[in-house]
Amino acid sequence: MTHLTPDELMDAMEGLLSEARQSHLTACEHCQRELAGLSSALTEAKQVSVPEPSPLFWPNFSQRVRVAIDQDATIVNNWPAWLRWQVLLPFGAVAMIILGLMISLPKQQGNDDASVSAALQAPVAPEAAEALDRWVMLADLVGDIDLDTASAAGVRLMPGDAEQAVLQLTAEEQQELTRLLKAELTRAKS
Repeated sequence: MTHLTPDELMDAMEGLLSEARQSHLTACEHCQRELAGLSSALTEAKQVSVPEPSPLFWPNFSQRVRVAIDQDATIVNNWPAWLRWQVLLPFGAVAMIILGLMISLPKQQGNDDASVSAALQAPVAPEAAEALDRWVMLADLVGDIDLDTASAAGVRLMPGDAEQAVLQLTAEEQQELTRLLKAELTRAKS
């Protein structure tokens, strides 16, 4: 049979131990020593007197707590609004997507500007043009919404949402996303 747990030892001190465990206690020297040590510690603790706090402790306690809370609030409010995690998390997710795409996509051997501009001006299939029109319409609708407004509207971004969205794209959609990102990067460089 196993030795008494700390909770069972406390029950034994209070006389609440079950009969089966009480019979173990009477037969087990280890548990008897543990109970004796716990009893002596409790006896010593009862003999120690606890000094009363100063009469000024309790009236000033709530004031000290309020001051400490106010100091914590001012420390939190010193951060600029753009350094909050709610703002930095989506930017970090987008940066991770771009980095992942840059690492996972094969590099072109002839990376001259003529091939890039020719690829960007290639004719677009009617389905892709329709999808691009829908994307432009969606971007026009939500382009000016900031993160706080989106959060107030119930849009919640969880870590990994952007990665999951990219992983659910088909091969053609991933190629189109890559093409759009490259076009945006070349436009931003010039």
